[in-house]
Amino acid sequence: MDQARFVSSDGHVIEPSDLWIERIDRRFRDRAPHVEHREKFDVFCVDGLTPFAGTDLGGVMATFKVEGRQIEDRSHNRKSEVRAGAYDPRARLKDQDLDNIAAEVIYPGDALFLFAAPDLEYKHACIRAYNDWLADFCSAAPDRLLGAAMLPIGGPIEAAVEEVRRARNKGLRTVCIPSGYPKIPFGDPYYQPLFSELQETGTPLSIHNAATEQQFMNVPRLAGGATITFLENKYVDHFRTLTSMIMSGVPQAFPKLKVVLVEGGIGWIAAILHTMDHWWEDHHRWLQPRLDEKPSFYCHRQFHFTFEEDRAGLLTRELLNVDHLMWGSDYPHTEGTFPRSRAQVAKDFAGLEPELIEKLVKENCRRLYGLN
Repeated sequence: MDQARFVSSDGHVIEPSDLWIERIDRRFRDRAPHVEHREKFDVFCVDGLTPFAGTDLGGVMATFKVEGRQIEDRSHNRKSEVRAGAYDPRARLKDQDLDNIAAEVIYPGDALFLFAAPDLEYKHACIRAYNDWLADFCSAAPDRLLGAAMLPIGGPIEAAVEEVRRARNKGLRTVCIPSGYPKIPFGDPYYQPLFSELQETGTPLSIHNAATEQQFMNVPRLAGGATITFLENKYVDHFRTLTSMIMSGVPQAFPKLKVVLVEGGIGWIAAILHTMDHWWEDHHRWLQPRLDEKPSFYCHRQFHFTFEEDRAGLLTRELLNVDHLMWGSDYPHTEGTFPRSRAQVAKDFAGLEPELIEKLVKENCRRLYGLN
């Protein structure tokens, strides 16, 4: 591995249009997720969900930035315009080289909407097909493309445990579930077999912002529209995940469980931990479940966080565990730093000690995911 390059803790694919048509279990072939070409845009269709047009934000505008073009509107919402590195591993490696990236953790693109599919058996079949494709994608360069498998949550937990084992056997590095408050609370005994498996195998549990049916751009335009939906999904859902996992006693019950909050930034963490600790100091003698330590103790011990542009968060570093913070480019999303990651890191990390910068842009991620 080139020691001068970054290791990105958060990147994405945009899946080929025929992925599920080609790979899903035959029982679901007629309902397979697919792309439909409409007059003004392409939409991603999942059985039971509202069709969604987000290709431009997820994988087209990255090319605009490489070419120095201004983003004037959303008139390029076509699958055919997605940057090749989002679905072709060889093109991906070239984009990594362009952006000073030695390796990156790879999360879903359109597949993030599968978490909201209402039919649990169908959802599981979709997720298995995606994980198989991702393993093939990452096999082109297993030390540079570090796959994050999706887990089916909501049905029999044994299915999720089986998927953890399948993912590890296929060489994928982590497993992911959606952020926010799950329908089955994190403290419910339902999760115990999964958390036990992750703890025993040392597999990090990544929690990424993802779509749910109620978040399909339902905020009225005059109330902030898509921007509010984006901010809630990116930041608020991670706040909910962190607080509910800690206060439900999950990290206390599973002290070696490693949790990664992905793409939620770090600027909000210190303030939330301070408030949680204050509340705990006053009320821990009666709160249930009973926590033996302050909430910040469990956060610093077991939670890892990824961020892109977050100068504000870096200024709170003395209040966080800097060994658990990991920079990521969020390629190829429009809010990511590609293709200007070097310049953005130099700007955001100005004034930080060189040893700390090394931790944040490569060493912490390398250690967590077992890179050489």
